Amino acid sequence: MGNWGKRVGALATVAIALTALGVPAAEAGTHRPAWQPTLLPLPAGADPAGRGYLTSTNGHGEYTGSFVVDGKLQVVSWRGGKPVLRGVPAGYESAMAADENRVGTVVGTATDNDTGEIRPFVLDARGFRFRVTPAGYQSARGVDINSRGDVLGQVTHADPAKNGSIVWPANGSAPVIIPKSHEIEFPMDIDDDGTILFIGSESVLLWKNGRYLQRTAPGFRYAEGSALRDGVVVGSVSDGTIAGTRAGRWDAAGRFTLLPGGIGAYALNRFGLIAGATPAPDAIQGPPMAWWGTTAVGALKQPGAYKQYQASQVSDDGTILGVASDRPVYEGGVPVMWRFRG
Repeated sequence: MGNWGKRVGALATVAIALTALGVPAAEAGTHRPAWQPTLLPLPAGADPAGRGYLTSTNGHGEYTGSFVVDGKLQVVSWRGGKPVLRGVPAGYESAMAADENRVGTVVGTATDNDTGEIRPFVLDARGFRFRVTPAGYQSARGVDINSRGDVLGQVTHADPAKNGSIVWPANGSAPVIIPKSHEIEFPMDIDDDGTILFIGSESVLLWKNGRYLQRTAPGFRYAEGSALRDGVVVGSVSDGTIAGTRAGRWDAAGRFTLLPGGIGAYALNRFGLIAGATPAPDAIQGPPMAWWGTTAVGALKQPGAYKQYQASQVSDDGTILGVASDRPVYEGGVPVMWRFRG
């Protein structure tokens, strides 16, 4: 059986996966389902090239990111398929949305371009509200938010040894500072139970119930986590070379599995759908692809004529989100949504 037949066969044996991805099981044997792209509309005044990032979703068909509108980076949400310009906090020139939870609360960082001041914000129906940077710290930024509303951030101090991470609890109690304890320790994600995922120097770092846990990958020197959901971590592992870099998944018990065909995994949803990237001979990474659990479920199709495109988020409704551009995607692009269709 060819690779396509193997993939369809695998999908057909996992009925829940087919249902979650929107492909009836009866169609799997007769059609070639694929990840079809849709370019999301930008608001009036937006740069035609987008020059932004689609960073988050509430899990049920609504998305948020930051794109250049009227010459400055502003928060944009998609509600009912239409773009809604959320803007920037008063007194600031740009706002980068980082995450959005199930009730649509957005977290991110605002920047004053004149002074360089940055402040973490939350954004909901009441508008922008800042999270307080604790006394003694120079600045803070917003990184992630979980379903109950706990906000994860990063704080910097005049003394780099005192840099760390911070959690502003949803119940309004005093923020919790997690001092940096490793040479490399960048906060990435916060799970619904409060577990925090960090990028570490050589292993995946989790902070749970006041102590660190490590996730490693047998046979690989380095391991890096990109996203955390219900205890499951996805990311990449490496022997120290690009050619030796692979996408991987750690289950809630810490067991590691390579994700076939991938160089890195960057996002997942609560049902096990994962998005990442393929390797490329002449670039750091190639086109995006998806997995269901540890089974590859296809590459994401090219959006129109855009040569560069990447996936950054997976929604609980089975859609994958990202951007596309004629320039390197790290410079930003236009918003794209992929859906699995027969």
